[in-house]
Amino acid sequence: MKTKKMTFLGLMVAYSLVLYIFETYIPNPLIAIFPGAKLGLSNIITLISLIILGLKDTCIILTVRIILSSIFAGPISYLLFSIGGAYLSLIGMYLSSKIKGFSIVGVSIIGAIGHNIGQLLVASIIVQNINMVGYLPFMLIASLVTGMFVGLVSKYCCPKLTKFSVKLLTKNNNF
Repeated sequence: MKTKKMTFLGLMVAYSLVLYIFETYIPNPLIAIFPGAKLGLSNIITLISLIILGLKDTCIILTVRIILSSIFAGPISYLLFSIGGAYLSLIGMYLSSKIKGFSIVGVSIIGAIGHNIGQLLVASIIVQNINMVGYLPFMLIASLVTGMFVGLVSKYCCPKLTKFSVKLLTKNNNF
């Protein structure tokens, strides 16, 4: 059972990294309006993992993905921005997922907002200027767009991955 679970967690990290790398190669439609904004494709895996596996396993997946993607990304500042955005996003998604009536798209939007707030706080610390937070209204608009996109994709992927994970993680299966 432990081997199957580790394999599934490894697959989720791999999916997340593939989406992260893929996103670096596609043109960013939001860059003209919101410089620095990204779709956040790897957040699809974070959200699906949170729903299927829970907070503890998602935190493991997220931590490994942050470390590995920072190796691919280059400067140490990418690691800092990833840490600030990803963990605040995860906390926001986890808390909002516990609120009755919140849809997966709503949880995703909260995650996107948390991610942008976390990154702006890290930027404010790095440049030692709290005025960086003035960019927040623009980032919140981007959060709505990216959060809706990630939430919709997750909404349609989650049932398929849930079935797969149940088959993979149950003791009596033919894998």
